[in-house]
Amino acid sequence: MSAAQVPAALMDLLETDALGHLATVRADGTPHVTPLWVDHDANTVLVNVRLDRVKAANMRERPSVAISIVDPRNPYRYLAITGRVVSWSEDGWQEHMNSLSRRYMKVDRYPWFFEGERRAIFRIEPTHVYYETGET
Repeated sequence: MSAAQVPAALMDLLETDALGHLATVRADGTPHVTPLWVDHDANTVLVNVRLDRVKAANMRERPSVAISIVDPRNPYRYLAITGRVVSWSEDGWQEHMNSLSRRYMKVDRYPWFFEGERRAIFRIEPTHVYYETGET
């Protein structure tokens, strides 16, 4: 399936403090949804996840995911992205979490780091993008 594009007019939802909701698929086929910080690298959506979390196992084993992001200033403006996890890596996760903390929390360092923590940056390629601009 070919990659879908997030419209330029809605890319700010991947660059501001709007929370995403990530849906993954559990081993038994049921959905698992959690709120999380979102980022992007061009048209690839990035999520930074602790490796001991259910969503990390789900994404590694079943790469089909969906993400919704609602504009906190206009709940009728949103993105709904269906996609596939195309890769994940532990490289650079701490710097990435610090960057996300600056954006989402206005602090220089992610405040919940702990000794032995393992995270990965999961890269999600959109396969379908639905959106509403919130305009009447």
